[in-house]
Amino acid sequence: MRWLRDAGVTIERLASQPSDHGGVVGPDAILLIAAGDAEVRFAVEEKRRAPYPNEIPRLSGHREALSQSGQPLLVVPFVSEALGPVLGEAGWSWADECGNFDLRAPGLVLRQRHTTTTPRPKRKSLPQGSGGLAIIRALIRFGAGEEQEAGATALAAQAKVSQPRASQVLRQLHELKLIDNSGRGRLRPNREALLDRFLAEYRGPGGSEQYLYSLDPPTDLAVRATSTRTGSPARQIVVSADVGPDLILAWRRPTTVVLYTTHEIDPDDLGLVEAQGSHDANVIVRIPEDRSVFPVPELVADVRGVGVPLADPSQMIWDLQDLGGADRLEAAGMLHEWLLTRP
Repeated sequence: MRWLRDAGVTIERLASQPSDHGGVVGPDAILLIAAGDAEVRFAVEEKRRAPYPNEIPRLSGHREALSQSGQPLLVVPFVSEALGPVLGEAGWSWADECGNFDLRAPGLVLRQRHTTTTPRPKRKSLPQGSGGLAIIRALIRFGAGEEQEAGATALAAQAKVSQPRASQVLRQLHELKLIDNSGRGRLRPNREALLDRFLAEYRGPGGSEQYLYSLDPPTDLAVRATSTRTGSPARQIVVSADVGPDLILAWRRPTTVVLYTTHEIDPDDLGLVEAQGSHDANVIVRIPEDRSVFPVPELVADVRGVGVPLADPSQMIWDLQDLGGADRLEAAGMLHEWLLTRP
């Protein structure tokens, strides 16, 4: 409301009936917005995160219900440049907490793009460091409906941290209401909330980054790069966006490949040349400071009979969002759903 008023719009909040627990859906707020000669009622739906493009069709019934009270207006923490037009095409007006909005109704169009950058949380609440992040990623990877039996000891061994450190991380997550303890040494993580929190707060893999270019298809390059592994745990290469997500759920022809490795790669060995920068690179090689990008156990995809190791799924989602674009955002949504619903 403050951002709209700062843009010169008159806005008044009216009484409304929010959604109840009996399945009756109503707006979270009713806003009366006046600009020029137009005066329009908007029915607000607030979400703790923006929907992925593949989730938007599921909101159509709710949008129709909201339209009984006013023009449907979706309010979320942040709407990217890629997502905004997708929401508009689906019939939603939208606004976020960063001063971006696109409100449309008969006789009224209000648009503002204040920032294109995802806001960083003011307070980093999740445990950080490779060990803490490895535990978080392991909890996210628990299968849907699986009886969670990995307590602190098992998670410590998987994340390669001490048992006291694992207990500390789990205690922090429990305080954030992101995991529950059944009392039998078993864990029940709120996987969706944990994944969304991770994606919002993750600072990136850190380390070094190299921008390269190849005339070969990114998938072929990924196969060739990972086949150079020595088999030693100390020398790893895993594949992330665009290729990794496409090997799990085919979505479009990959144009870029991000490779995470624990050791230097000679570009000549893979037929690569140095790119001028990220704008003309289709191969990004990272030696990450955050080693939790390498999943334990390995996640491997089959490509024409060759096993291609993949980065942690949560990292692939983050990389798709980081690379940007509407199609990658859609792929991130598909992978997000796959990760939370897989057996």
